[in-house]
Amino acid sequence: MSVSTRLAAYKAYLEAEFSEDPPSLGWRVRALLTGHPSKGLAMLDDGSYRSGDYFRLTLYRRRIEARNLSLSQVLSNKLDQKLWLDVVMPSVAPPTTHYLAGRKLISLSGDGEVQDQRALLALLAEKGELFIKPSGKGQGAEALRLVQTPDGILANDRLVAAPQWLEGFSRKHINGYIVSDIIAQGAWSEAFFPRTLNTLRVLTGTHFSDHRPIVLAATMKMGRPATYPTDNWKKGSGGVAALVNVDSGILSAGLFYNKKTRQRDTIEAHPESGARILGASVPNWSVVKSIMLKLAAMLPFPGLVGWDVALTEAGIVVVEGNIRPGLDIHQCHGSLKQTAEQRAFWAEMRM
Repeated sequence: MSVSTRLAAYKAYLEAEFSEDPPSLGWRVRALLTGHPSKGLAMLDDGSYRSGDYFRLTLYRRRIEARNLSLSQVLSNKLDQKLWLDVVMPSVAPPTTHYLAGRKLISLSGDGEVQDQRALLALLAEKGELFIKPSGKGQGAEALRLVQTPDGILANDRLVAAPQWLEGFSRKHINGYIVSDIIAQGAWSEAFFPRTLNTLRVLTGTHFSDHRPIVLAATMKMGRPATYPTDNWKKGSGGVAALVNVDSGILSAGLFYNKKTRQRDTIEAHPESGARILGASVPNWSVVKSIMLKLAAMLPFPGLVGWDVALTEAGIVVVEGNIRPGLDIHQCHGSLKQTAEQRAFWAEMRM
């Protein structure tokens, strides 16, 4: 592996480490020695941390850039993924209706409609609510939930006059933003925290040897007030994550980063809603798992994908696929190398 590749991976690790305050100076020192962000280390269970049974970010970044290269070239952003899903499995495609190109609103309905960006306000007035996010960014960055009210627009709960909001939004480099209808999640996931779309992060691997798919892990993400309008977990900085037993679909306790104690913490029920987490069972998990395995097998190239899956009353919706999925949301609950099938895939990833 080239020196430049190693340097790029280490640079990415340093950016992740210094983007947030560490749990303590001691954890930062450990992070610099191991090549894994301090908060990620602090979120590991004690057994995994002491045994070193976790994937370090520096190694992971090198491997994912090399092994997922072909896959990332064709499914690098949410717009690419939407178009691919509309063809290969339209029943699970997200309700993305438009995208923004410069100052134009482009329809994805196939009618060739191109309108001025001011049409976004008319679309919002018609729909009542919209979700807007950059197609090429993850972790909920710059995501906007827009709600039309008699007094103006609620943009992530901040009330602003419609012309004022559009003027401010237009000042940004808005190429590639995608515009979606609101996904109506089912009662089970909504109960955890109704203000956000609470999704399953399903980690699939497609073998490089024979294109055989595997569900490597699954974790239920639940929003909190600090994460609105998304359920973003990001090493526990906001939301709650509960590991899903891949065989049974039953949830473990919720895991989050306690900002007061600056360490990992577990809860049996959601702190805001009181909804039971520990022992809850994902509805129709066997069906969800089967669909995700089928979808992973249909990828144009083998590799690793972290899918955000919404559970609705009508079935599942794939909100997006992450081509560089974070592993901490899964491995903070325990090792990702517990089964022979898991170990075989990671061996192909050279991890």
